[in-house]
Amino acid sequence: MKRDVKQRVVARSADAAAPVRGGAETSASGGAMVAPAMALAVVVAREGDGWRVRAGGAEALATVDPSVDVALVAAAQASGARVVLELGEAAVIVGALQTARALTVDREGDVTITARAFTVTAEERAVLRSPGAFVMVAPGEVEVFANRVLTRAREVAKTLAAMIKFN
Repeated sequence: MKRDVKQRVVARSADAAAPVRGGAETSASGGAMVAPAMALAVVVAREGDGWRVRAGGAEALATVDPSVDVALVAAAQASGARVVLELGEAAVIVGALQTARALTVDREGDVTITARAFTVTAEERAVLRSPGAFVMVAPGEVEVFANRVLTRAREVAKTLAAMIKFN
């Protein structure tokens, strides 16, 4: 596939291996810097240490660049999102296209989300922490710690348990 896809990419552009324009046009060795051929692909399956990808009707085995989180590739496979391939001697997955909104951290370090529903699933535990207080949820247990714990109810506050113990 790498040859088929690379040939298609070359055919679509005047010269897929043209020197990069705008910045320094020489490599560290002094030769012209060449832009690698790139393609978009769909991840079909995981095969051993690689991933089977499909681009332009052809399939090939691709490796994942060390800078790419393998979970990102698995998520792209599950959702059908496209991955970005760098085509050279072998196809290498160098990223994935974002196809949905993501949570972001603003310049002040705040995350704000408005959603119809918000679900967090943790296999071992989930912790919500701020200075001097935390809420920890673990299998079968919820722990709330703070200098002051406040519970409010407009109508009725219920505590249901087989036993209630106060220190």
